Amino acid sequence: MKTRIVAVLAILTLPILSFGQSSLSFPRVLQPQDFSTTGFAIVNPASAPASVLFTVYDVKGQPQYSTSQTVPAGGQYSRLASEIFPGAAVSGWVEATSETSGLHGFFFAGDLTTYADGAEAAPSSQEVVLPLISPQSEIHIANTGSSDITVLLNLLGLDGFDLAIPYPQHIPAKGFFKGDMASVFALEDLSLPSHMRITCKCPGASTVAATVIARDLIARPSWAVRNGEPAAGTATTIYFPHTVEGFQGTSDWRSLLGLTNLSSTTANDVAITFVPESGGPGQTRIQRLPPNGGLRFPTRDLFTVSPGFQNGWMRVSSTNGQPLTGYIAYADVIAAGVAVVPPQQDPQPSLTFAHIADLPPWLTGLALLNTNTATANVEVLARNPNGSPIGSVSFPLGPGASTARLLRELVPQTQSRTSDGGFVVVRSDLPIFGIELFFSRDLRVLANVPGAATVP
Repeated sequence: MKTRIVAVLAILTLPILSFGQSSLSFPRVLQPQDFSTTGFAIVNPASAPASVLFTVYDVKGQPQYSTSQTVPAGGQYSRLASEIFPGAAVSGWVEATSETSGLHGFFFAGDLTTYADGAEAAPSSQEVVLPLISPQSEIHIANTGSSDITVLLNLLGLDGFDLAIPYPQHIPAKGFFKGDMASVFALEDLSLPSHMRITCKCPGASTVAATVIARDLIARPSWAVRNGEPAAGTATTIYFPHTVEGFQGTSDWRSLLGLTNLSSTTANDVAITFVPESGGPGQTRIQRLPPNGGLRFPTRDLFTVSPGFQNGWMRVSSTNGQPLTGYIAYADVIAAGVAVVPPQQDPQPSLTFAHIADLPPWLTGLALLNTNTATANVEVLARNPNGSPIGSVSFPLGPGASTARLLRELVPQTQSRTSDGGFVVVRSDLPIFGIELFFSRDLRVLANVPGAATVP
């Protein structure tokens, strides 16, 4: 188990790199038994080694365990939590800090046989929206500031109204709160909530970070993770580079689209467009998101899809300038692998996906999207951990078109190696969107991998 977790720790790459000193928050609360089945990975794109301080904070905000580790220049540090914090016996959340700018990281957890998922370091804000709430959800909130706070949890339905009495919770500085839906909210029908707004009564610059773990979403057993996002987001057009429906071999694919109106005062009229992989005009549906409300639709109920296998991409645009966020979840309902994909806002001319796991029992796939009006010339390069080339391929990607391929189909040289590792760089003469998908070959484990913009 330990070997398998470490082998895939770098699968879930992270958002576009930030600058300044690095502070990475992982609000998922680890129980003592979780340390041996949870891994962390930190990537250092700088030209010098980075010293990273890992700290576990308990429920009262006290640092229980702390250790300094070195991430090599242009490299990665990946370990199980039990290796970073040997003998850990207290529950807590993990913070990783460094004087080196531009670090990014993620956690990955699960049994890696019947379920697994993870998420990048979560953003901190004084007001956070969890776009995904399911009946069997765990809510994890970390106080990332230095002052005691009180947070108010508003459980919301698609109509934007509270479904239960807002739940107040005091969290000490650097402390945490963990609760599941059934125990926190007295609600008879737990299928009604669609999202949550977490408001922090924060003194000064105090902030919170949050993560939701949705169990048995679409299929069971499954374990899907989605970070909270700052409620002050400004995106009015978002993209999902890949969506899939229908039978493919022994798999039965389903997609679920969830949207959240970030405006608490104004309705959001959105145009939702599905475009097949080959491109073309696609299908568009207009929907209204109430103030503070949302939408949740199976793709096959929102659009007319062919009875066979169908894949493509989606764009969601506000027609009245209100900000929004959301997710798309897709699953093989037979094998029960589920991936939750956050939206993308800005295309990039170069994307880095920080790991390759393409030998049994794993597979790696790429989905790329060109939303430009001209053809993009794309190059996919697979590289060894030391940066030397494994192989590459170049191809045109037409205007408004997407492609979803296994990495071994694009770069077959990845199959001639004796062990997994390395990373993928995607370059294009026009900015594009992309994700990497990591999954077990039996499709019981399915996880989305967002791309990181390559630092010039």
